[in-house]
Amino acid sequence: MKKDVRIIVQNIQRYDDYTDKIVTNAIGNYSRSGSSHSVLYRELCAGGHVVENRLIINLEKANLYRTGSIFTEMSFLNGELTESDYITADGDINIKVRTLLYQLKIYDDRIRVELNYDLFLNDKFTSNNALIISIRDIA
Repeated sequence: MKKDVRIIVQNIQRYDDYTDKIVTNAIGNYSRSGSSHSVLYRELCAGGHVVENRLIINLEKANLYRTGSIFTEMSFLNGELTESDYITADGDINIKVRTLLYQLKIYDDRIRVELNYDLFLNDKFTSNNALIISIRDIA
């Protein structure tokens, strides 16, 4: 079953000398296959570029696929260090993510994902990030 949902992503990026907070609010599509939940939504990025996001979540892990003006795949698995590339027209960046917390809560009318992870770009620690993703039915 597919249905329209509202996705709110609250992102807090903690760098050595400052903290950056970003909130994304989008309408997307939700579907479920067995124990996996999938959400597809688009976001408008700097410079007017559109990025399509596909978030696939289950009790063990979350995978985020981003395509459009950029391409990347990020995997979040408690206690694990995962690696991928962040590909843009300007070049590629190696990304490593150390997931410190991945928590999925499923309610009757919403899904909540909490993530805390360290981000490494080209093998250098860049920031500690916290994500709260809320997925709700559109009434």
